[in-house]
Amino acid sequence: MSSETSDSRPRGRSLARPRTLLPGFALACLAAALAVLLLRGGSGPSGSRPAGDCSGRGAPQVVLMAPTQLGTLRAAVARVLPERVGRLYEEGTIVGRDIFSDGAPSGPAVDPAQRRPGGYEMRWWAPNGDDLVADVLVFASPQIAARFIELASASRCGESLPAGAAGRPPLARNLAWTNPDRAAEADVLLARGSRVYRVADVPAGQVPGRTPDLSRALRTVDSLACLLPDARCSSVSHGVPA
Repeated sequence: MSSETSDSRPRGRSLARPRTLLPGFALACLAAALAVLLLRGGSGPSGSRPAGDCSGRGAPQVVLMAPTQLGTLRAAVARVLPERVGRLYEEGTIVGRDIFSDGAPSGPAVDPAQRRPGGYEMRWWAPNGDDLVADVLVFASPQIAARFIELASASRCGESLPAGAAGRPPLARNLAWTNPDRAAEADVLLARGSRVYRVADVPAGQVPGRTPDLSRALRTVDSLACLLPDARCSSVSHGVPA
């Protein structure tokens, strides 16, 4: 992911870059509110604390899946950003350590029958140039998924900014951190059964040497996460910035 806007994936993110079924009207309102939110910006200094590395060492392994099963994973994350709001620029399978290292998603295997990692990622450019990402990882059990959440939501990678429990979806975790490409990033992570979901936002227009205020990005990822399967957001939030 990057804080720069481009037609292709940048080499690095440098600092220049119970199932919710919302009624159609409510879903449209949420999409409109998110479009406005993603057109807004803002930055400012923020406190930080030391954090760990980005290797993902010790992260639980995802299950292996038949290629025909990957469609359900893609469908789960594709709903996070409507096509009329964001522009998809990359997608493919991932493994657990990619959440830490920002490893690029992999394309189709040479052998169409080859089993693939049970993780999928999609990346979009938002209208304001933010780099938005949605992931889903499938583990062998809910217990392993919970262990992954504990590891992934801990302080990591250079600097970690105060975050904590997300306002919504329920039982979600927020993380504000400096990613491997030295760009500030806001994440929300949630476990639903044996699946772990993540939505991330790398705000555009970051200035080297200055940590942006990630409050808008955190609100953005929390709102987008409500469109995930089983997000359990009770309704469209009236607190979504407009």
